[in-house]
Amino acid sequence: MSDVVSDEALNAMAFAFVTESRSQSSVPSLAAALQAIIEPLGITAAASGFVSGPKAASGQPFHFTNWSEAWIKLYMESDFLLIDPLPRWARSSGRALTWSALINVLPVRDPGRVVVAAAAPFGYLEGMAIPMRGVDNALGLVAMGGARQSLRPAEQTFLTIVGRAAFEAAERIEQGPEPGQAAPILTAREIECLALLVRGHSDREMGAIMGVSEPTVRFHLLNARNKYSAASRTHLAALAVTQGYVTL
Repeated sequence: MSDVVSDEALNAMAFAFVTESRSQSSVPSLAAALQAIIEPLGITAAASGFVSGPKAASGQPFHFTNWSEAWIKLYMESDFLLIDPLPRWARSSGRALTWSALINVLPVRDPGRVVVAAAAPFGYLEGMAIPMRGVDNALGLVAMGGARQSLRPAEQTFLTIVGRAAFEAAERIEQGPEPGQAAPILTAREIECLALLVRGHSDREMGAIMGVSEPTVRFHLLNARNKYSAASRTHLAALAVTQGYVTL
């Protein structure tokens, strides 16, 4: 269960999944890998797809989903898509959010509360809503849920990282990269910082090795993180390895 998954273990799991997702060649295999890595947190269901754009309009909006068939049947028959707060949140914000935090900002009479209440008997009590953008800039969403009462900040970060990686990998598999898309261009200092980060050095240790101050190290890492649009340092390190900037 999640209470035995340490923050350090979550970082390692996120790094491993991001790296693995880059080499996945089929969506079912990708979905299975995601399911395997989130289950130790008590998160038993995940879906990746679109809430706007051509794919959403086609009636087949998902890259993948493993929500229970009974829940999907109820969801469709009850027209919950029209009032579900998760897609509405994705349309109004680009920020990942836990279900409980989203529920807390819903008005008391918001119809989305009906969807939340209906999901509970299926074991979907808490999870993450992660807005995304597809290769055609269509609005996407990764939703993950399970029988949890709450999620620690480290667990939220972990789910956000692996959810984003799964969405991006599914897009790559289904549509391929955008023409002319190139890896970010990093400076020599940024690459040096990343190499030390991947090897587990602290900011202080990196500064001592490189002969610069800790703020300078953080400056280089922040620049690299912004270039990659990385969700965290763990995400950044994984991307640097998969892009070939750093070798293990």
